[in-house]
Amino acid sequence: MRHLARFDLNLLRIFDAIFARGGVSAAARHLNLSQPAISHALARLRDTFDDPLFVRQGNRLMPTPAARAIAGPVREALSGLDAALDAATSFDPAEATREFRIGVRLSGEMPRFSSLVSRVRSEAPHVALASVTFRRRDLVKMLANGDLDLALDVALPADDRLRSQYLGTEPIVVVARKGHPRVDGAIDLDAYLALEHVVATARPYGPGLEDMALERMGLVRRVAVRCQHAITAWQIVASSDMLFSLPQSHAEVLDAMWPMQLVDLPLPVEQSGSYLYWHQAAQADPGLGWLRAIIIDELAKAD
Repeated sequence: MRHLARFDLNLLRIFDAIFARGGVSAAARHLNLSQPAISHALARLRDTFDDPLFVRQGNRLMPTPAARAIAGPVREALSGLDAALDAATSFDPAEATREFRIGVRLSGEMPRFSSLVSRVRSEAPHVALASVTFRRRDLVKMLANGDLDLALDVALPADDRLRSQYLGTEPIVVVARKGHPRVDGAIDLDAYLALEHVVATARPYGPGLEDMALERMGLVRRVAVRCQHAITAWQIVASSDMLFSLPQSHAEVLDAMWPMQLVDLPLPVEQSGSYLYWHQAAQADPGLGWLRAIIIDELAKAD
């Protein structure tokens, strides 16, 4: 690329779309361009770099070594350019039509995302929101390449590429059905240990925060059922004498639909704090700044 002054920078965005989505058709849909336009741009890219850049394998275009070598710098350059352009423009929530992609773990979507949608749509009626699951090891990459704009999660290892805001913690409560023979507005530790429990987690095994707290006390509870979602656990508890422990905000959302008893957990638990994450390259983005402020206002809780 010896003649950068004559190089069409739009080709870099097309290269990035093909690299990320593995095909001309998918890149065309993402960029809202025709497939012939993407194919023509790819031909120009191949001529410019004197390399095929992508070769077909089955239904996907796989990057060549040359394409993989330039993919990172190209994406960083595009992110920097986008951030510079965004920083120079204002963001009007009332008129914005932007989509924001927020990384939310499955266990946290129910209490967090619904309230956030209500607040955002009240201020920005044309904005679209997407709740996106993610693996923690991929978080930095997803924030860097735009697959996520922001993310909500527990404390993560420090990374110079990430910015974060602490949102606080919340108590864990115990759920029991109304009319439970051993729970009437409160539960003591003896009853908590004597009764059976339901655990809701995407993990196939491993202790919860309550189990770790009990272990430190030399105690153990009786886990009778493991399921993957809080709604399922709630239904099980509603028709049995089992107990279910979960964060208070989760319980309040479900209790509004299916009333139960919510009582204090009879043991101290070191609850993990909640954080909002974003990439340092997006620090100056006015739209994300607006959304961060809303999330902090809506979701931050006092210790």
